[in-house]
Amino acid sequence: MNTIYLDSAATAPLDMEVAAGLLERERSHFANPASSHPLGRKASAMLEDSRERLARQIGASPEEIIFTSGGTEALLLGICGSAGESGGRIAISAVEHSAVFEAAKTLTGRGYELVILPVDTDGRVTAEALAQHIDRQTRIVSIMMAQNEVGSINDIAALGRVIRSSAPRAKFVVDAVQAFAKIPIDVDALDVDCLAFTSHKIHGPKGIGALYSRHQLKPVMKGGGQERGQRGGTQSGPLAWAFAEAASKELSAQPDLRKMRDHLWAALKQRIPNLELVGPKLESEQRLAMNLNVMVPRLPSEPLLNALSGRNLCASAGSACTTGEFSKVLTAMGRKSSEGAFIRLTLGRHNIDAEMDEAAARFADAVTEISALYL
Repeated sequence: MNTIYLDSAATAPLDMEVAAGLLERERSHFANPASSHPLGRKASAMLEDSRERLARQIGASPEEIIFTSGGTEALLLGICGSAGESGGRIAISAVEHSAVFEAAKTLTGRGYELVILPVDTDGRVTAEALAQHIDRQTRIVSIMMAQNEVGSINDIAALGRVIRSSAPRAKFVVDAVQAFAKIPIDVDALDVDCLAFTSHKIHGPKGIGALYSRHQLKPVMKGGGQERGQRGGTQSGPLAWAFAEAASKELSAQPDLRKMRDHLWAALKQRIPNLELVGPKLESEQRLAMNLNVMVPRLPSEPLLNALSGRNLCASAGSACTTGEFSKVLTAMGRKSSEGAFIRLTLGRHNIDAEMDEAAARFADAVTEISALYL
């Protein structure tokens, strides 16, 4: 039985054209970009060209892009690198990635007070709720652009206006790991201070991410002064190239992903009439095109996931970084584990139309198997 991979929100398969180009450049541009010899200059030129390509994707200047090892490090740098020494409040939404919670925990150890922003039933932060929870003592606000489990998209521009009005000294740090190259982003229009994104969610390689920052940051990883002194460590021109190349392919694929996702939902609903959609409506512009989160009433999540795995259908019950516990995202949205099995199905540009009906058939078979045991 062939494997159907519907877990691209956890990580997307490496694009084979990108992989081939990466391998070629690992042979031809392998030198340290900081080296002054011709091969070093060649690697440096590719690194900076890739930085410029990524900057254009979000309307930034190349010097505002800092390469990191991935989204987690980018968020840590954006939050902790923006923090002052005198403390204050840091406000983060209840549905942020664990990387943001860990960065916030670091700051609470340095005298910061943590404020958790509530979300609505679709997992979004509203302008009204934000205004009630921040004030002039707030120094950092971190809100994700697109929720990694249910795909809901926050109105970052509207939230930014609330921050500038109610907490004018606060730095606005945005996790765009799920949103980057999937929806248009213009950092100037959004008026954000930092924006984190990464390669492996868009069919690029793991091990490289980036942070946009409009201000100089204090490094959280010191070394040889790379990335304008904000992030130490030897840079990789080939990885940067692969990141930029993957990004250039991703945005154009979204209409096809939306069509496939809607096909999958229709096929699932036909076979499982009581299946419920979790998060914003599929036709909403406030939901990622590749995201489908569903709930099968009265069934447990883990056994259903195991049954799906046994049928070579790869899915998840939430963030890959918080397995083994009921989703804090769903809890914040007012959902309970007792309601049923919550399953996240996320598509990528490797998927094809023909897989959707087969995936729905396997899903329905798994539901039948688990229902016989638990209902």
